[in-house]
Amino acid sequence: MKKTIFINAHIIDPTQKIDKLGTLTVENKKITEISFDKFNSKYEDNNEVINCKNFILSPGFVDLKCHLRVPGDEHKENLSYASEAAASSGITSLVCMPNTNPIIDNVSIVELLQRKARKESHVKIFSTGSITKKLEGNELSEFGLLSEAGAVAFTDATTAVNNASVMYKALKYASAFDILLMQHPEEKYLSKGGSMTSGTLSTELGIKGIPIEAEVIQVERDIRLAEMTSGKIHFLNISTGLAIDAIKSAQEKGLKISCSTSPHYFSLDETNIKKWRTFAKLSPPLRDKKNVANVKLGILNNVITCITSDHSPHDTDSKRLPFEIASPGSIGFESLLPLTLNLVKEKKLGLLKLVELISSNPAKLLNLKAGSLKKGSNADIVLFDPSKKINLSSALIKSKSKNFPYENKKAFGKIYLTMVDGKIIFRDGKFNI
Repeated sequence: MKKTIFINAHIIDPTQKIDKLGTLTVENKKITEISFDKFNSKYEDNNEVINCKNFILSPGFVDLKCHLRVPGDEHKENLSYASEAAASSGITSLVCMPNTNPIIDNVSIVELLQRKARKESHVKIFSTGSITKKLEGNELSEFGLLSEAGAVAFTDATTAVNNASVMYKALKYASAFDILLMQHPEEKYLSKGGSMTSGTLSTELGIKGIPIEAEVIQVERDIRLAEMTSGKIHFLNISTGLAIDAIKSAQEKGLKISCSTSPHYFSLDETNIKKWRTFAKLSPPLRDKKNVANVKLGILNNVITCITSDHSPHDTDSKRLPFEIASPGSIGFESLLPLTLNLVKEKKLGLLKLVELISSNPAKLLNLKAGSLKKGSNADIVLFDPSKKINLSSALIKSKSKNFPYENKKAFGKIYLTMVDGKIIFRDGKFNI
């Protein structure tokens, strides 16, 4: 069996606390060896040898929150486009949200998505199931059956389960199966009709605001419910210091509480929507500079343990509208690594921690066979140069939609190669091995 051997690689693997130069060997879809001895050139015969030139070789990235729009909204995105965009971004595993058409609230839709993924995607695609049927917040989905069919977690996507009694029952039900619930952190009635964060800027622009307290109220309620039920809950897209403080207190009490954010919430702030830029309309909305700093601190202090792309493709008709009625969400695959690397450049975290946030921790949270370079692991690997300067712009986008809020933003991070199950699915044409 022909081997693929990565030599002169700066290997980073948080699961083994590896951060040094070495050689990694792949054979028959698996990682078979990691060595830190000098490479013996006799192994070049009949094998593919890739000279990594001291670039970073790490586990492929695991994106635990993205919207793939399949089934039902293929005019915005499809699995082929999403796979190509993810592969070029170093992402080897995608976890899609259930707010599709029809909703992923029954076994047949989970199985449909799996069949389509096998045919149309080179990256691994995992499905979540909805907490409530039709995302209506009333009747629980069949967690046990959906979990057996392959759903890796349960969430109502961009809508929080508003009814406390329903969420209590969901946590009780989920705890019986050791299932993770993921919650959108926004109280329904406080945020209703709002399009951006409340404050001076929302008043100046004449846009109805959403108070930052809408986030922490939702978070604190669900923390109480998790404590009552011994349930596990993960909060998506945390964006305020108030919520981070509440989650930190819960974690210190030993509750099964975790959270993630996306690069938008530490790279953009509310001023980016001046002139009513709908590409910067998100849910939760962009916050002020103080809360951007709080999110960075939450990452540094290990309260926020995962960073997701929050990839949310929208077609032109959904975005070229008055701000209040435009759909919230932004493209996110291509900016995941570069914007997270900006935290490294700011000397807020190291590369080992970066890979943990976007690969190892998401995989561990969802019990996926990913996020590690241990011997015998699936050969899901990315090779990248963290020091290569790039220019973020819509020209980078491989997604079917182009709602990208970054134009001519300076960043770092060039993906040279992405491998899934030992097969190279992306290779930059300018990378000479």
